[in-house]
Amino acid sequence: MIQQFFIEQGEWAWLILGLLLLVLELLAPGTMFLWFGLAALIVGILGFFVELSWQHAFILFGLLSLVSVIAGRYILKRTASTASDKPLLNARAQALVGQVYILDAPIENGQGRVKVNDSYWRVAGPDVAAGQKVRVIGSNGTVLDVVPL
Repeated sequence: MIQQFFIEQGEWAWLILGLLLLVLELLAPGTMFLWFGLAALIVGILGFFVELSWQHAFILFGLLSLVSVIAGRYILKRTASTASDKPLLNARAQALVGQVYILDAPIENGQGRVKVNDSYWRVAGPDVAAGQKVRVIGSNGTVLDVVPL
């Protein structure tokens, strides 16, 4: 049935497929359908200038799809900026490492609390009285590891 559609419609079938894949790309996240849509459009446009059997058109579509996916990944990797001016933006606990804070609640049995700006953080470390200064040396999830100063 699909084969018959491509035989009867020729290059128009490829153009329709290409446009459908590009529309699908708009609805789906990522860039998966973009490359296949471009390959189908190229096969459809090429079909107006060169006589292609349906077998050759499918082979050309497969090759163009492969080439466009590889080229697209290469282009996206080169143009995508992974460097950030604030690499610890979503890692607040790591951003606090090295900072000194005053204990809001004493560290008893290895657990305590400090106030960081407008929020409270649980801390872990040796027992220390409230009001003492501690330095953050690491984190374990949302618990800050501290040492007394």
